Amino acid sequence: MSSDYQTVAVERHDSIGIVRVTRPEAMNAVNATVLTELSDAIETVSSEVQTVVLTGEGERAFIGGGDIEEFQGQSGVWFRGEFRESMADVEDAIEGCHVPVIAAVNGVALGGGTEIALMCDLIVAAESATFGQPEIGLGIIPGAGGTQRLTHLVGYLKAKELVLTGKHISASEAEDIGLVNEVVGDDDFEDRVDELAAELADGAPIAQWFAKKSINETRAQLESGLELEAALTALLFETDDKEEGLSAFLEKRDPEFGTRD
Repeated sequence: MSSDYQTVAVERHDSIGIVRVTRPEAMNAVNATVLTELSDAIETVSSEVQTVVLTGEGERAFIGGGDIEEFQGQSGVWFRGEFRESMADVEDAIEGCHVPVIAAVNGVALGGGTEIALMCDLIVAAESATFGQPEIGLGIIPGAGGTQRLTHLVGYLKAKELVLTGKHISASEAEDIGLVNEVVGDDDFEDRVDELAAELADGAPIAQWFAKKSINETRAQLESGLELEAALTALLFETDDKEEGLSAFLEKRDPEFGTRD
């Protein structure tokens, strides 16, 4: 395992591995470096332990989304060929590993943060956590599984509501709609994550691996859906609305989007 990570920290406690995104000054937002280090860290530590916990550093954010400044001026080719491929490596590391991966959502999980949580096997959220797919306000759509895994979990109508409005929801609402497994009070959150991780680590490892693989296979047409989502997001990276949405976000103003013509 690399000891030279710049944006990710890895801890190992007996049979439990903890992977932490360490950009609290940027709400743990993901850029190309984070994604590369995250996939490497998860792939490596998952081969050495029985359970992996994925979380964010600090009390404010799990993963606050994609790094908006990195998106400015980038083309659809860049998104599809570089950023989305790096995100696919994170998907493969989480969904392809043989051990359970817990998303310990300790704060804000927006955009790519919600999408990465959805890649995990279980999601435990602190009471103060928030979720959402706000990409529509940037003139784009969720491009890393938000239109796919979210729909599989919460259904078409609720997924459309969340994606088309871009609204943020509380941890309790996320639990109500089936987006998270469990919500825990902030003061008890870390203890509960440790307890669940220990419970999973004591399970039958081969049976857990096969169960994870079998359940993941129930998501019919997920791969084709992810390909379509990525292609459409890449197209949106070529629009004026995308640049307007990103600029408005960074300038803290309302965007002025164009028409469909």
